[in-house]
Amino acid sequence: MKAKLLLLLCSLFWVSQANAATRYVSDDVYAFLHAGPSNKYRILGSINAGEKIEFLDRDANTKYVQIKDAEGRTGWMDGRFLQTEESFRSRLPVLEAELKETQQQLATVDERHAQDVADKVNLIERQQQELTTLKAELSEISSSHEQLTTENARLTSLMDDKEHQMRLDWLVHGGIVAGIGALVGFILPMIPLRRRKRQDRWMN
Repeated sequence: MKAKLLLLLCSLFWVSQANAATRYVSDDVYAFLHAGPSNKYRILGSINAGEKIEFLDRDANTKYVQIKDAEGRTGWMDGRFLQTEESFRSRLPVLEAELKETQQQLATVDERHAQDVADKVNLIERQQQELTTLKAELSEISSSHEQLTTENARLTSLMDDKEHQMRLDWLVHGGIVAGIGALVGFILPMIPLRRRKRQDRWMN
């Protein structure tokens, strides 16, 4: 008995939850709220298209449904004008917020992209300046190298000429010394002989 009672209570709770489900008024209609479950009953007001309402009950004969709107009014409207999916009007604020967030993200991405491009352009300009400086330094070094090569060739030529002149000088000096030595060697033996002959002649 207790089990049946518990099952009955659970069933009633489930039915009440099902009856109180959330519904949305279609976006493309203009619906009236009636006091009873047909259009023959007094009109209580209108329901905005896309409005979120609370589903309470359904009339099986007229297909009208009892609802509770956002203003707290309870009434009946044609069930054909309700849908279970969230209406576009209800989703519009969320979509607008998402669109705004996406636009901000795109703006941030554009800013980062622009900054990246600017950084790369600055880097290329600095590298171009450094390359120009290096080319100028290389040209200066090349010019200095050519001057040093020319000066080295001149000095080498001077050293060769100097060495050749020194060899000639040594050769000439050596010849002179040899000539003088030969002359002295030729003359010296003759000088004593002449003195002896003069002494011999005086004594006689």
